[in-house]
Amino acid sequence: MGSPRALRETPALTTLGGRHHAIRTEHWRYIRYSDGTEELYDHREDPMEWNNLAAAPDHRPGRVRFSETLDRMLARAVP
Repeated sequence: MGSPRALRETPALTTLGGRHHAIRTEHWRYIRYSDGTEELYDHREDPMEWNNLAAAPDHRPGRVRFSETLDRMLARAVP
């Protein structure tokens, strides 16, 4: 079993009920719900996830990148 503190090349993927998905990196959590709603949190600045950055224009590139990463991860996970 690996160390929880080990560096990872890919984010951790979490799925709830097969409909809602989240990916987590060392500093970020991106969540996408089945209705398309998104959440994005910077854990360096907001470890309690109080400030959803998904709609912030300056965080759009990161949100898009996380969305694309999630799509690729789900495509590999689902046969």
